[in-house]
Amino acid sequence: MTTTLRQVRPTVLDFRGRFGPSIDRWAYLPVDVPPGVNRITVRTWHERFSVLGPARNVLDLGIFGPDGFRGWSGGARDGFTVAAGDATPGYLPGPITPGRWSVAFGPVVLNPFGMRWRARVTLEHGDDEPVEHPLGPAERTNRSRVGWYRGDLHLHTVHSDGVREPGELAAEAARAGLDFVASTEHNTSSAHRAWAGGPADGPLVIPGEEVTTRHGHWLALGLRPGAWVDWRYGPKDGRFPGEADRVREAGGLVVAAHPAVPMPGCAWEFGFSDVDAIEVWNGAWSVDDEVALRIWHRLLRRGRRIVAVGGSDSHAPHQPVGHPQTVVLAGALAPEALIAGLRRGRAYIAESSAVALELRAQGASVEATVTGAPNATLSLITERGRIARGRGRVEAQAAGCRFVRAEVRHRYTRRMVALSNPIWLTPPEDGADDGVQGD
Repeated sequence: MTTTLRQVRPTVLDFRGRFGPSIDRWAYLPVDVPPGVNRITVRTWHERFSVLGPARNVLDLGIFGPDGFRGWSGGARDGFTVAAGDATPGYLPGPITPGRWSVAFGPVVLNPFGMRWRARVTLEHGDDEPVEHPLGPAERTNRSRVGWYRGDLHLHTVHSDGVREPGELAAEAARAGLDFVASTEHNTSSAHRAWAGGPADGPLVIPGEEVTTRHGHWLALGLRPGAWVDWRYGPKDGRFPGEADRVREAGGLVVAAHPAVPMPGCAWEFGFSDVDAIEVWNGAWSVDDEVALRIWHRLLRRGRRIVAVGGSDSHAPHQPVGHPQTVVLAGALAPEALIAGLRRGRAYIAESSAVALELRAQGASVEATVTGAPNATLSLITERGRIARGRGRVEAQAAGCRFVRAEVRHRYTRRMVALSNPIWLTPPEDGADDGVQGD
């Protein structure tokens, strides 16, 4: 007897339309997927239009299945594939469940006449091959002792709009002297799975996400592997406090990312009542960071015990991994311990692994020491302003002050070299952890 295999031709669906001018909109293209489909491929096109260089029309792209989120690539790609055994970076491989799928669009339309778009959805037929996919990086502890650990809390790979594979980023992190990195792709958790194949002696990976709304970006750090955080809301929706609470309830940290970047969608509009930390240093020190530093200092002066962190936000080799880096005092090199250290403010930021900063207080006596910064000035700063300045080591009396923190700047350019979190010299009014750094 002869058996003939019947080839089923793919189903091709074409769509087109026009979006009016807008920068804050989400649209969904429904696609009914019948049983027997094992691969979905989407390709899109949209009209190009730009204003003053980087400001341009964008068609952000993603997909949701009957079981929920299946991937997002934003404006980094104009197409993707999702299947049981594989998926485009930014998307999650897994069974193609029959039912209503939704191709998600996030159009940024700057052209006053609108933006035309087209989409082609191809459904391929066949049997799903069951494939085991790890949810995230292996849970391991490289070091179980109390110590200061260096890491980069803001990084991107090909799983969002970066150009490097996770393995390449891990190698650069190791060369930069880092003990850990955070996986913070835009609006997707797909890289958590990719990091699972990393070397056992490579940097520890903290699962996270850069939640990229149209009203500011925030880092959800310390997520459970594979967890995904929604981004489709604005300040008027009242959803951000609940999303932040869910991250905290799961043991994570909520960080307002680059809050002063003057780009549409980047400037922080949600306020700071529901964040645990502020990214005051993002990549090479700039005017944006000076503004973020002032925002943070103003909150400290009001008694808000909010943590400062930094990260390279590296997307490509010209943005060095670990510049800057956040140095955390933790009970172990493990995600939970590192997040706990960050939450308590037991951390400082440095431009490289060559720089070490120490800040101590005993009563009103304060002392700071910096090494690895030969052409820098070290300052002690309180809510009243600077109380001491010197080279290498400074000490001062901070009687009557609520907090003290340290800054290290280049002597001539005033560029930041290192920056500490504050030591609080008065007990917290609400009985919360005092965030003291040092003895």
